[in-house]
Amino acid sequence: MDTKNLSEKSKAYYGENYYYELFSSAEDYPKKILSELKSEVKNKVVLDAGCGSGKFLPVVSKLAKYYYGIDASSSQLVLATNKIINKEKVTLICSDLCNISLEDSSIDIIYLSWVLGTILDLNKREEVLKQLLRVLKPGGKILLIENNIGNEFEEIRGRNKDSRTTDYNNWVLSKNFKVLKEFTTYFKFTTATEAKKVFDVIYGSDVASKLNSQNINQNIIIFELYK
Repeated sequence: MDTKNLSEKSKAYYGENYYYELFSSAEDYPKKILSELKSEVKNKVVLDAGCGSGKFLPVVSKLAKYYYGIDASSSQLVLATNKIINKEKVTLICSDLCNISLEDSSIDIIYLSWVLGTILDLNKREEVLKQLLRVLKPGGKILLIENNIGNEFEEIRGRNKDSRTTDYNNWVLSKNFKVLKEFTTYFKFTTATEAKKVFDVIYGSDVASKLNSQNINQNIIIFELYK
């Protein structure tokens, strides 16, 4: 497994849960994404596809009619389980998103936070999208929370030197998604030392060496697609 990124085969995601949890907790420290989700999930049957350690689970599950979280990492789901407040409203499923064990047209709203872009195999990515549309109710909506270009987070990872982010976001638009919202947010770690360690584990020492602060600016774009 590659430890130098957060692709679907990243060791940091499957095996370095402590550091991934620090990364996830620091990301979007002002909780702008969560504020957007709050207005979308109230009284809805929700699927958090690629839910990881359950970053949004406590708040979303409280507002939703029912919450499903699916992730391929059993170790991430252990962390998510610890965040469940009301067990009667939450089901967590360990599964690849190519095989979603939910009924057709059973979900009101699906959201994915930094998930589809980690699937580098385009055929698999297409299959995941088909599965998501299969379980989505007519009139339901998919939200994709993704990185946008032109910010410190992109520069640190070397994304300012290539077109990976732009190419992926253009792929999203080619699938008939529309831009719902764009905004600037930031990571906030406890210390700069913690930030360096987390980025070292996930992205490697070359990336971590570029950090000199506990805060890292990040641009977010949210896409939407109605069925």
